[in-house]
Amino acid sequence: MKSVAIALFVSVLSVASSSLAARGYYLYEANFNHMGKSYLDRLESMPTDQLSSLSPEKRNICIQRYKGILEDGVLDIRIALGYFDWTTGSNVYADGRSFGVSPSMDIGAFYAIKSLLLSSCDGRVRLCGFSQDPKNNYRFLKTVQIQGNKYTARVEVQFASATEYLSQNLGDYREQQRQRTQYMDNYFAHALQEADAVFYFGHSRNGGGPDFAPPVFIPGRNKVNYDGYYEVQRPGLKKMLAALNASDKKAAVLGLMSCASRDHFLRKVRAAAPQTGVITSMDVLNVDEVYTAMLGGIDALLRGQCQQSFYQQLRMTSNNQKYITMDGMFE
Repeated sequence: MKSVAIALFVSVLSVASSSLAARGYYLYEANFNHMGKSYLDRLESMPTDQLSSLSPEKRNICIQRYKGILEDGVLDIRIALGYFDWTTGSNVYADGRSFGVSPSMDIGAFYAIKSLLLSSCDGRVRLCGFSQDPKNNYRFLKTVQIQGNKYTARVEVQFASATEYLSQNLGDYREQQRQRTQYMDNYFAHALQEADAVFYFGHSRNGGGPDFAPPVFIPGRNKVNYDGYYEVQRPGLKKMLAALNASDKKAAVLGLMSCASRDHFLRKVRAAAPQTGVITSMDVLNVDEVYTAMLGGIDALLRGQCQQSFYQQLRMTSNNQKYITMDGMFE
């Protein structure tokens, strides 16, 4: 996403405060938490599909979509948070602190999603009530009932930035950042080949993403180098397509929760993975639209929602109705 979209997000949502920062909260963790809870509130009264209420055609399509996902008894959902820098061209001041040039928001997003997963459940929402896996601090477990049977839901969330500060990630933490980026590249690639559903949340880099590395700038300027690097090299897109083409098994659902991901990625992803349902955005968006659509999609999977209900859960706000779409899921 471009910095203008992030700036709009900041102007709309400023619930974080210096008091939160003093208690150890990460950059915009409180904002992500607030957005998430507000969107899940919309889902509390959303009915969960009963197969018996669907037409035979829609029922069969829905059963076939979930058959491969659930046949091993586990619903495996993996969330890959990209290197989510907030690049404005100058120092960023938030939560009563100076974060320097191009701070990262993906660590805050991780802790907000973790908080949502561990929270108690209200209404019909399923993205809640998880327990942290004692063997993996980034993995969360829950038993869910989908289409009349019980399954283990496993949600894993990983983030790309070593710290929130670009100066540290390129300085004292340079090696840690290199390792973190490499880890995330591998994590995303394996998820595309192994998981039932994969969600990328981060920057599209004007078609150069998905991206798990610090931004590449125009030499001598604090401006992301779209024209000279991302739009030419397409490093993230090449890695994603290579992972999809390298394996016969592919994720059944792929959410590309980043700006204009439909234009940037859909055609090539669908060619490489024609049986994968793909969720995308149709414009340069505020962060809240792709973030909340991701949460709605995960909750829909945890319920086993079919076509109409799944689509509705992605699009519970007016902006999501305009800009979030899904292809190849139930067609």
